[in-house]
Amino acid sequence: MAHRTPPLGQAQAQTSATPSPATLRSRTSATTTQRTTSTSTTRPNGARGPVSASQKTATKERTPSIRLAKLLLWVFLVHVGAIYLFTRGFLLSRSVLDSKSECDNTNMDESIFTDDRLAVSKCWYPQQYKKAVVIVIDALRFDFVVPHHDLPDYEREPYYLNKLPVIHRLLEEQSDNTLVYQFVADPPTTTLQRLKALTTGTLPTIIDAGSNFASSALKEDNWLAQFESLRGQDRILFMGDDTWTGLFPSVLNTNNSHAFPSLDTHDLDTLDNGVIKALGPALEDPSKWDLLIAHFLGVDHCGHTYGPNDPHMAVKLEQMNDQLEKVLKSVSDDTLVLIMGDHGMNGHGDHGGDSDDEVEAGMVIYSKRKFLDASVLDQFSLGDMLRYTKPVGGNVYRTVQQIDLVPSLSLLLGLPIPFNNLGSVIPELFLSAKDPKSAIRDLLRATRLNAAQVATYFESYIELHPTSDIAMAVEMEFGELFTRAETFMRELGQDPRAKTEDLAKALKLYSEYLRTSLSSCKRIWAHFDVPLMAAGGGILLASCVCLLLHITIYRTVGMPPSLERFLAGGTLLGIALARHLKPLLLTIETVQESSLGLVDIMIFSMSTFSIAGFLMCLVLNAKSFAKKESWNVFRMIRWPPLSGFLACLFIFVNCLIFASNSYIVHESTFIIGFLQTFGVIGLLFSLRVPDKAARIKAVILVLSFMAMTRVLSASTVCREEQGDLCSPTFYASAQQSVPSQWSLVMLVASGAITPYLIRLLLSGSKSMTGIALLWVDYGLRIGIILGTLYAVLDFEGSKTDGTRAATTGNNANAFEPLLGGMSAGGKYLWIKTTLVRIAFGFALLIGPAAWWANPLCMDIQTVDEPVITADGNRKSAGSSSTAPATQRKIIILGYANAFGASYYMTLTMMFLFVILTQKPLGAIVLSVGLAQISCLVELVDIWRDADFAVWQQGVIARIQAETQESVENTDGIAAAASIQAAAQAEQAKAPTLNLLLPTVVLSLMGNLFFFATGHQATLSSIQWPSAFIGVPTVNYLFSPILVIVNTLGPFILCAMALPLVVLWKMPPKANKLGMLVLFPELTRLCLMMMMHQSLVLVANMFFTGGMFRRHLMVWKVFAPRFMLQASTLLMMDLVLVTVTVLVVLSRVIREVSTVLSIRVV
Repeated sequence: MAHRTPPLGQAQAQTSATPSPATLRSRTSATTTQRTTSTSTTRPNGARGPVSASQKTATKERTPSIRLAKLLLWVFLVHVGAIYLFTRGFLLSRSVLDSKSECDNTNMDESIFTDDRLAVSKCWYPQQYKKAVVIVIDALRFDFVVPHHDLPDYEREPYYLNKLPVIHRLLEEQSDNTLVYQFVADPPTTTLQRLKALTTGTLPTIIDAGSNFASSALKEDNWLAQFESLRGQDRILFMGDDTWTGLFPSVLNTNNSHAFPSLDTHDLDTLDNGVIKALGPALEDPSKWDLLIAHFLGVDHCGHTYGPNDPHMAVKLEQMNDQLEKVLKSVSDDTLVLIMGDHGMNGHGDHGGDSDDEVEAGMVIYSKRKFLDASVLDQFSLGDMLRYTKPVGGNVYRTVQQIDLVPSLSLLLGLPIPFNNLGSVIPELFLSAKDPKSAIRDLLRATRLNAAQVATYFESYIELHPTSDIAMAVEMEFGELFTRAETFMRELGQDPRAKTEDLAKALKLYSEYLRTSLSSCKRIWAHFDVPLMAAGGGILLASCVCLLLHITIYRTVGMPPSLERFLAGGTLLGIALARHLKPLLLTIETVQESSLGLVDIMIFSMSTFSIAGFLMCLVLNAKSFAKKESWNVFRMIRWPPLSGFLACLFIFVNCLIFASNSYIVHESTFIIGFLQTFGVIGLLFSLRVPDKAARIKAVILVLSFMAMTRVLSASTVCREEQGDLCSPTFYASAQQSVPSQWSLVMLVASGAITPYLIRLLLSGSKSMTGIALLWVDYGLRIGIILGTLYAVLDFEGSKTDGTRAATTGNNANAFEPLLGGMSAGGKYLWIKTTLVRIAFGFALLIGPAAWWANPLCMDIQTVDEPVITADGNRKSAGSSSTAPATQRKIIILGYANAFGASYYMTLTMMFLFVILTQKPLGAIVLSVGLAQISCLVELVDIWRDADFAVWQQGVIARIQAETQESVENTDGIAAAASIQAAAQAEQAKAPTLNLLLPTVVLSLMGNLFFFATGHQATLSSIQWPSAFIGVPTVNYLFSPILVIVNTLGPFILCAMALPLVVLWKMPPKANKLGMLVLFPELTRLCLMMMMHQSLVLVANMFFTGGMFRRHLMVWKVFAPRFMLQASTLLMMDLVLVTVTVLVVLSRVIREVSTVLSIRVV
C-alpha cells in the first residue's frame, strides 16, 4: 500500500526526541535541512539534477503505465468484439431482396377484369394521372395541418396551430377534391429512413438510424426508379434536401435536381429559399416535367433549434402556406398533388423515436378531379377497412400508414408496385368512378394487384430464408388468407354480372391479408441471430470473470510479460483456427440458420482463445498465488465490510433495472436513490473518523454531496412514457428546445464560482502553484467566460432572428441587428463562432501544451531559520561555536498532493471542453458535477486516513503493552525507538481502502450527469444542434465529435476522474528502496470500473436480447438503452486506455519521479 499522510501541504524541518503515532506515516511535505548550500537540486520547473540509480534501472524496464495500458487495451478490444457480435445478431438490418417488379408481369391472372374502361393498360393498372407534385415539408406534424377551432378563449393559441389556412379553405370549399390523412410513420423517425419507406414501401430497422447522416444509394426497387425507367430521367424535377440525391444518385443528378445541404439545423432559410427560387419557374412551365418533388426543411430545423411553440415556427409555417397556395393554383386537371410530412416532432422539436407526436405526420392529397366519398364502402360493410383518428381540433380524420402511399402512387401513375413493398393501397384514391359498383370493382383490382405483389415478395423471401420467422408466419398466420381470396376470385370467374356484394367480399379478404401480413412483419421486425447474440454476450461475461480474477487473485501491475505472452498466443491461435472453425460450427443445428461470417468467427475465436490464455496463465501460476494467500475472493471487501456489500448491492440492482421497461423509463430515479444511499452510509463512515477536525470536514462534504445530488436531480428532460410523473425543467418550456433566461443567469454565476472553488480546493494542499496558478486563474477562467458569452449571444441571436417584429414590436434596440446577424447565415455569425473557437483552443491546445511542458503543481522555497540550542534559546551570531547561527530549509509547496493536483488540472481541461458542447443548463450541471467529484475524492482521502489512524492506534497500543517492561527499565527515548521499530515491522499489514465503492459511485455519477444534462436513452433526446458549436455549417470531422462529447461527456469526465481516488493527496514518499508502490491500486481501480460497466451491459444483453427481444417495447425502450450502455462502455474504456493512462497518468508519474528521484511501481 502507498503510504498515506495528514492533510498538510508543505515541507517543514522537524526534530523530536519522542516519536508520535504520526511517525508511522509519511509526512505531508518534504523537508531538507542544510547547513551549506546544496550543489545540485532538482526543481519542479524542469531543471534536472543527477539521475539516481533507481531511475536508470526504471528506464531499462517497461514502465508500469505501459503495462497497465496494454492490459486495458486488451479488455477494450475484447469488449469491442463482444459488442460487435451481439449487435450483429440483435440489430440486424432487414433482409433486402434485389428483385424488381416489371410492367409485363403482375404475377396474377387479370382476365377476370374485362371492364373496357380499365382493361387497356400499359402496365399493372391504367394510369390515372399524368403528372404528380410531391411537396415534402419535413417534420410537418399532423396537428400543424388541420384546423383547430376548439381552443378556450383564455388559452393562447400555440405558434404552430392554424398557420396553414390554404388547407383549411380546401376542406371547406373543395372537400370533394381534398383528402386529409394522419400519416403514420414507422420508427425510427429520421428523414433517411422515412424517405426509404416512402419510396420502397418497406419497414426500416432501428440500426438504420445511425446512417441518417451518411446516406448511400438505395438499391431496392422503388417507385422513383420505376418512374425514371418508364418515363425518362428528364421528366423528373427535384429541389430540396440533398438526402434524396444521396439515395437516388442515378435518378436525380445535376441535370434535373437542385439539392442543398441539409444538416445545419440552425439555418432555417437557406434551403427553403433555394427551393422557392427553383419552384417558381417550374410551376410556370409544367411541360418540362411529369414528376415534381420539393422537399422543404425549415420547419424541421426550426423545431430542432427552437421547438414547435416558438415565433420562428409561425413564420416558417406561414411561408409554407404561401408556397402551397401557389402550387395549388398552378396545377392542371391531370396532376395529383401530395403535401406531406416525413415525420412529426416531439414537444422539444426533436424526432427519431416512436412517440405519437413523432410518428404522426400530416398528408394532404388534392386533385381537380373529384374523389368519390369513402362512405360508399359502408354500403357494402367495408367500413372496417378504414382507420380514423381520435378527435383533433374537434374533428375526426382518416389515418393511413406512410408505406401505403407507395402502392397507391405507383398504380395511379401507371407504375408497377415496388417488389419489396408491404403497404396497402389507400381506398379513397381508387373510388373515382361515378357509380358505386364500378368504384368497388376498380378498388378490388388495385387491391388484388397489391396483394399479389406482397404474396410474391413473401414467396421470394421464403426461398432465401425457409426457416425464418417470416416463413413460419406465412404458413401459420396469413398465407391462407391470400389463398382463400384467390380461390374466391376464381369462383367469380369472368362473370360481368357478379354482384357488388361478392366483389366487396373479395375486397375484404385481400384487405385482411394485407393488414395481417403487415402486422406480422412489424411484430417480427427483423430476424434475430441468436447464435451471434449468445456469442457476444458470452464473451463479455467471460471478460467480466477475467477482470474479477485479476482484481482478486492475479493482482499484478497491468499486463506482466507472462500474461502478455499467453494473451498474444491465444489471439494468434484464434486467427489461425478461424477458417477451420466455421465447418465445425455449422454442424450445430442452431448455428446453421445464423448469418455467421468469417469475420464473425475470427472475432469470436480471437476473443475466446485470448480469454483462455488468461485463464491458463492463472492456472499455471496457481502455486505462487497460493503462497501469497491471494485466493481469498473476499479481500475485495476488506474495508469496511459495509462498503463492499453496498458496492455489490448497487451493481446488482443496477443490473436488475433492465428486467423491466418501467425501470428503464425511470432509471434516473434509481440512480438518485443509489447516490443518496451512499450519502447516508457515508455519513456513518464520517462520524467514526477519530480526528475531530477531519470528522467535521467529512460530515460537511457528505452533506454537500447529497445536496448536490438533489440539485442535479432537478434538471430533467422527460420521456413520453413518464407521463405526468415527470416535469421537464431543462428547457424554457415543454414545447421549446431553447434555454430559459434564468439558466443563462445561473451560467454566468457558475462561471464565476467554479474557478474560485477549484482554487480553494487546491489551496488546501498548498498546490495552488505552478501550472495551477496559470491555468485556473487565467486559462480556465477565460475559457469559461468565452463559452458563457457564446451561449448568451446564441440565445439573444435566436430571439431576434426572423421574429423581431413578433417579439419586440417597437421596442427594438440598437443591438438587435447585431444580435440577429449572429444567427445561422448571419453576417455577424463569425463573432460568436470565433469566441467559442478560442475557448476550444484553451481547452484542447493552450492548456494541454502548458501542462505538458510543466505538469506539476509544486514550488520550492528556501528559508533561513535560526538554530535552536539545547537550552531552547536561539544561537547568536557572536557565539563561540563554529557552527552557523542559521540553518536553511527547503520547503516544497504542494508536495502532499503532487500526483493529485497535477492530474486534476487535466480533468479541468477536459471539463472545459465538455461544457462548451453543452446547453447552458448542461454546463451548470457539469460544474456542480465537478464539485461533486471533488467532494468524493476528498471523502475517500479522509476515510482512508481515518481507517489508517484506527489501525495505527491499535498497533501502537499492542506494541506498548508488549514492551511495557522495557519501557520501565530504559529511558523514554529508547522506548520510543523500540516502539517505532516494532511499528514499522507492522507497516506492511496496513489496511487498504476498498476501492470498489468509490468506483461504482463514480460510474453512477456519470449516469446522473447524463440525465441532468438533458439526455435520455432515446434517439430523440440527442442534442443535434451541438454539431454546429464553433462551426457555421456541418463539418464531417468535428460535428460528429461535438455530438459524441455532448452526449457522452458526463461519462468521459467520470472515467477520467477515476485515478484521483488513489492519487488525491497521495504524497510521493518512497520506501527504503526508493520506490513508491502505486500501480497495483491504479490497476484494480481501472479494472473495477470496466467490470462494473461490463456487468451492466451483460445484464442489458441478457434481458434485451434474451428475454424481451419480442417485447412490445423492445425498440422503443430496451434497444436504445442497449445502444447507450454499449457506447458508454466503449467510451469509458477508450478514455481509460488513452487519455487517462497513456497520456495523463504516465506524464504525471514520470515527472514526479524525475523531480523527486523516486521510482513509482
